[in-house]
Amino acid sequence: MHRVIYITAATDPLAERVLDAAASRFDVTVVSGKVPDSLEGFDAVLVGDGRLNSPLPAPGRNGPKLVQLTRGHHLDIDAAALAATGVTVAGASPVLAPHVARHALALALAVRPGNGLPGLSGLSGLSGLLTREKVESIFRDTEPSMAGVTVGIVGFGRIGTAMADLCALLGATVIYADVRTAARGAAAASGARRSTLDLLLARSDIVSLHVQWGPTSDPLISERELRLLGPESVLVNTADARLVDNRTLAELLRSGRVGGAGLDIEEPSLALFADAPNTALTPYVAARSAEADEAVAGFAVDNIEAVLSGMTQVSGTPAGVIEIIDFPRAGDPAFWSSKMSPRVG
Repeated sequence: MHRVIYITAATDPLAERVLDAAASRFDVTVVSGKVPDSLEGFDAVLVGDGRLNSPLPAPGRNGPKLVQLTRGHHLDIDAAALAATGVTVAGASPVLAPHVARHALALALAVRPGNGLPGLSGLSGLSGLLTREKVESIFRDTEPSMAGVTVGIVGFGRIGTAMADLCALLGATVIYADVRTAARGAAAASGARRSTLDLLLARSDIVSLHVQWGPTSDPLISERELRLLGPESVLVNTADARLVDNRTLAELLRSGRVGGAGLDIEEPSLALFADAPNTALTPYVAARSAEADEAVAGFAVDNIEAVLSGMTQVSGTPAGVIEIIDFPRAGDPAFWSSKMSPRVG
């Protein structure tokens, strides 16, 4: 039986579901609250929800070749560094994409001027902190229209594509920026057109970020990029707080230079928006719901089994693998800005 180590935070809402799915298929070792000193002897690593106390150790000669995340990405997992040691990192974006996209769209709609959504007018700072249930009610209780709205998607992986499809269904025009050409057929449903990042920021009513943080995107949206947004533009970030210069964003919101923000981020970044007007905030819950957790647990365990049994789709590549994209040279057709990063999914 294959050996899998499940590394999780002290509190992990996914733990019970993951262990139920994995216990009959693998020899599972659970490590809670502390990253072990060695991964030798394990065939795969399963990383649970929540922050880790330190980076994963080098896999070693007899260590795992797969790290499976239970989210689209993990704030404490350096996918590029692991890839350099021959380890593949896979996320859960194939099953999380529709959940995160709905959350991102709801945040965008909540702060759009004149949204007409009951109970969601004049959201401001931490008084605009929304529960997951309130976000879902935006779709349950209303029939929003995005006719005449241009939505810019930054990062056109699975989650970005799902966001584009939702917006197009509501009547929006969709453009996207990505360092790679979209997968074949990805833009078919939304009719999304590719753009440079600078033009996307300048032309979009709503900008939604769906890329992974990395050394070249720290931040991706700096003061320079923020000042390309229009005074009625809304910035949505459900990916990673580190992608954006949040201090400057809060200042631009307070001055009216940026129209609004929908942010699903962790503390301490949330505190920067305590008195920022026209903000809809959630505490990093876009990928967290009972339905999403159930889907993730099954997907993660199935993906590990497929890899370890040699049944992966193409050349041993697991589903949801996080792409590691080299920084492009200036003048390269893929160059979109002074900064870039792997897309999520």
